[in-house]
Amino acid sequence: MTDFLTNAEHWRKRAERTRELAAVAVKDQGRLLKVAEEYDRLAALAERRRSAPVPPSPYVPASRPE
Repeated sequence: MTDFLTNAEHWRKRAERTRELAAVAVKDQGRLLKVAEEYDRLAALAERRRSAPVPPSPYVPASRPE
């Protein structure tokens, strides 16, 4: 299963396809370009999320009742 939170390539492809649609759109061209910009922003966030170190787990086991 693809993890969309860390898959920047997925968002870049969507941005590219959306720009292609905007190039031939008669209506809503500006809206489509804004959507493509948001996909680019998601790609940048995915790259940062992928390269970020994993924080240590805050899990603390519960003590056992005696």
